[in-house]
Amino acid sequence: MKKIRLAGLILLAPLTLLCACSGGTPLSFTANWYRNTTLGGSVKDTSETLVYDVSFTPEENENGFSVEYDTGTYRTSLVNENITLADGSTTEGYRYTTELTIGGRYRLGGEESDPFQDSVTSTVLFLPVAHGLQPVKSEKEVVSTSPLTSSPASLENAFTTYHYSYTVEYDAALTTAKATYSDLTENEDGELPAPETREYDIEGDTTFLDNEQVLFALRGLTLTSTASFRTINQVTGMVTELATGSSSAAPTAVKETVSFTMDGSAVEQEIDAVKLTLSYQSSPSGQAQTLVYAATTDANDNVYRNVLLKMEVPVLQSLGTLVYTLKEASFANK
Repeated sequence: MKKIRLAGLILLAPLTLLCACSGGTPLSFTANWYRNTTLGGSVKDTSETLVYDVSFTPEENENGFSVEYDTGTYRTSLVNENITLADGSTTEGYRYTTELTIGGRYRLGGEESDPFQDSVTSTVLFLPVAHGLQPVKSEKEVVSTSPLTSSPASLENAFTTYHYSYTVEYDAALTTAKATYSDLTENEDGELPAPETREYDIEGDTTFLDNEQVLFALRGLTLTSTASFRTINQVTGMVTELATGSSSAAPTAVKETVSFTMDGSAVEQEIDAVKLTLSYQSSPSGQAQTLVYAATTDANDNVYRNVLLKMEVPVLQSLGTLVYTLKEASFANK
């Protein structure tokens, strides 16, 4: 998520139309975020909140350049909502919001930068499993203090802060997407740069997901083998495939030791889970994220709702890894 997707900056190019036609079979989703997973046909009374601690594991750097993050917080919220599609029609669906807040500082030799505070907030609207979790619209705002190189000559030129928003709107048939990048940093004249827009042809036979719903959508898959789907790669400005592993590294059943509160009660035990990697299938693929999801306990009594238990996200310039760990879960009561 955060440190590997600062790519809104690539969208400064003029309006262009990119084709992403593809052939294949769409994914089949199950409403595993409910205790009774067969209730995917009705989204009423959906209310879920998850809270994660975000810690940092640094990597040693021979050049003496490093970053240190304080413990951050990542929150997600899922609620049902009556959604208006691009053609004016309305239907039931979901509103999924996320918020990451984390602070830190950079170091080079004996120097230390002033503290910084980063944040990423997002909202995405999408349809139920009967419609393949079809995205309708997403919005994201990012404040990110990011390293520019792995071996800077001075701390002053070692990092920069980006502040931008990125919005994607889809037509009702999910054949086109309009993405708008807005730089929210004032220029020398005290004005904001004009927003830049791209249009994408996303028509195809395989599943298309919005970036901001991917981590949630994976809960709806069986994850017993590698799955792939299309999304907009904000780094390259292209529609490309993401995959949950590869032919040599498919999702793996594991035992995960957890410690979190679930609807107010402590859960401290070893549970069945699935571990996988998530990465782009085109060049450049970027660094893979490692994800651990709770496994389905029973289709009619799915205690842990296939929740994301842990996530490891590499920081740019190989300076370390952000580790997201579930601490609180308030699930939908259905």
